[in-house]
Amino acid sequence: MNIRDISRAYTTRSNTIAILNVIGTLAAYFLLLWLAITLADTWYLLLPLSVAVAFAAIRLYMLQHDCGHGSFFTTRRLNDTVGRLMAPFTFAPYNATKYNHNQHHAHIGDLEHRDAGEIFTMTLAEYCAAPLWKRLGYRLYRSPLILFFIGPLFVYLIQYRFPKNGIKTGVWDVMLNNLAIGLYLWGLYALFGATALWVLGGSVIIAGFFGAMIPYVQHNFEGMYWDRKPSHTFEVAALQSSAVLDFGRVYNFLTANIAYHDLHHLNANIPCYNLRKCYEACEHLLDSQKIGFIQGLGCLRWKLWDEDANKMIAFPAPISFAKPAHP
Repeated sequence: MNIRDISRAYTTRSNTIAILNVIGTLAAYFLLLWLAITLADTWYLLLPLSVAVAFAAIRLYMLQHDCGHGSFFTTRRLNDTVGRLMAPFTFAPYNATKYNHNQHHAHIGDLEHRDAGEIFTMTLAEYCAAPLWKRLGYRLYRSPLILFFIGPLFVYLIQYRFPKNGIKTGVWDVMLNNLAIGLYLWGLYALFGATALWVLGGSVIIAGFFGAMIPYVQHNFEGMYWDRKPSHTFEVAALQSSAVLDFGRVYNFLTANIAYHDLHHLNANIPCYNLRKCYEACEHLLDSQKIGFIQGLGCLRWKLWDEDANKMIAFPAPISFAKPAHP
């Protein structure tokens, strides 16, 4: 049997498992947020609680993400309904996020459709041919400050209020989600005062950092795959453009098994609660790029795709007013 055949056996959905995941994650999110607000004056308790709230929000986003793939519940209606109900707490409008993320899956590893990716990558040739202002802008965009702090806050707090393809996927979905977020924030303020908003804001910063770091490492390692059609193929791109994050079982639980990313890209119909079991069943057929925590930090140096060498590389150094020569 090949990988696709094995993976199909793990695409069975369970409404019971799905709803228990949603209820348990929502309960943890609100309990941890309440504790963080209540203990906000005690910094050494507030900090770990804020991290815990952040990971509860990330897990909610991952469950919403599975709903967007139609792989969480047994019916499309249930997936869409529950996905929309979780959206105010993830700050990600359901329809637009679903559409844009599925575009990312459809064009994974395709140099002709990098606009569908979650983090943009220039080729070395493009960088060398670019004017100074564009090279400086790309370097700024690829800096940790933008990618993991300012960028995620801009995306989740501002851009997602008027998301890419929002008109195509439904203005009402965006407007209703924005209204629900406003009511949620107003409710927190009414119940707990300004402290609640500051505590939630801190957890959003932490969640944004990890929420950006996860896809960055999964799709930004040295030996990843980029190609152009006609040689570009979906199966190769899915398995070789996506890494497996080897951060441990606790991390896998907190992020709903999104660590097994190559298999997820190959078959997004596998619900998150089956993904680890499926990976273990077909691991012997996969040539996964496994990345541990320390190796993941090393991925920060990869900035450009070198089409000649077929690998990610660091920036040419130092930057100058003259265009760098293409090697």
